[in-house]
Amino acid sequence: MIDQLIQTKRIFLVGGPGGVGKTTLAASLALQCAHQGHRTIVLTIDPARRLAQALGFKDGFNNDLQPVALGPEAKGTLSASMLDTTRYFDRVIERFATSETQKQKILSNPLYRAMVEGLGGTHEYAAMERLLEIANTSEFDRIIVDTPPSQNAMELFSAPERLADFMDNSVLKWFQSNKPWMSVLRTGTRLVMKLFQKLFGAEFMTQLSGFFDDLEGMQAGFRERNLEVIRWLRDDKTAFLLVNIPQQRRYRESLEFKSILDQRQIPLAAMIFNQIDPEAPPYSAETPPNVIKLIQFFETLIQNQQHWMTQWQETQPSIPILRIPKLASPPENLRDLMSLLG
Repeated sequence: MIDQLIQTKRIFLVGGPGGVGKTTLAASLALQCAHQGHRTIVLTIDPARRLAQALGFKDGFNNDLQPVALGPEAKGTLSASMLDTTRYFDRVIERFATSETQKQKILSNPLYRAMVEGLGGTHEYAAMERLLEIANTSEFDRIIVDTPPSQNAMELFSAPERLADFMDNSVLKWFQSNKPWMSVLRTGTRLVMKLFQKLFGAEFMTQLSGFFDDLEGMQAGFRERNLEVIRWLRDDKTAFLLVNIPQQRRYRESLEFKSILDQRQIPLAAMIFNQIDPEAPPYSAETPPNVIKLIQFFETLIQNQQHWMTQWQETQPSIPILRIPKLASPPENLRDLMSLLG
């Protein structure tokens, strides 16, 4: 199944909740693509240090494109990069600003920095922006994106749309076109203004007004970028892979994730059940009672995993399933990573 997807798809989005191994599987998929002869890049959100070392990065990931030193048997190439929210959001501003003056005013505005650091969805927007930046070039044949945890699945898909809505929102336009709001706020809500001044300084409202003014003219760019994100996510060369563990709570998360994809008209290419326990060892009458209890515990655990995988298969019969056994220890090198999906 994986080989077929690699041959027919160009963009892979690997999604799932935190702690299920999706970042490691994204790296494994990227290695598979590279070994099959493709110029490949993997974009990761928050890689563990052990994973970075397994890819050969002694000092960990950084925001630049870092080539992975593959063996002579690899027919393609692999690069890796960690997403930097601030860096790629700055690039968006640079792209949509109508002048150098406007760009510099926005980038130097402390309210802009606060928005990037605190506004929900900016990290997800940065992920989609980075994806578009690479997808619109011919530098890479295969692009793998390790997405934020599925608890933020709606953020991932709605962030570009919400930011476009904000830029095109009537409230924003009202602030830009009605300057008397400053005096209204000062005279009608003195307590609020005093609070703002205490928290942010006396120039807060002036900075806010200037920030809104600086955004003028960028609405069309954000709106078009949102439409471009949607086009790529729905493209037949894009595959979304959902990674999870077969448990009751995780099963419900997966159904919710699938529902979000359906709402966005984004097909789910495959379900990957990770960290599946091996079969419990047999026991006999001579086996010590405490060992029997332990084996029976694992038998129950395995039965529970099988139950929820069966539940998923029955409710989603058209979605291919890939089962990945639990590892005795995390991958320590490229060979270990390759074996996960091999």
